[in-house]
Amino acid sequence: MTELLPVAKHFGTAEKKKKVTAKERMSLDFKLNGYTFSDEFMLIPRLAEPVIIGSATLQKWRMKLDFENDEVIIDPRVTKLRLLTFK
Repeated sequence: MTELLPVAKHFGTAEKKKKVTAKERMSLDFKLNGYTFSDEFMLIPRLAEPVIIGSATLQKWRMKLDFENDEVIIDPRVTKLRLLTFK
């Protein structure tokens, strides 16, 4: 289910002076290299790719980009669910 953003967000692109605008967001689970992740995605019409994983998601899940091998490197330790109890 999509949710309207309180205020539209504008993002720069690789094209000079071109910006795209997100007016909605969605929380999604997604699979990458056999691991399941969860994050919030901005819905932006007419992008060059169907999904673009941004720097916030890469940092949150400690993913690294290997441009030489065109791969995403995932630390399996961050994919484990940990339940903590607080007293």
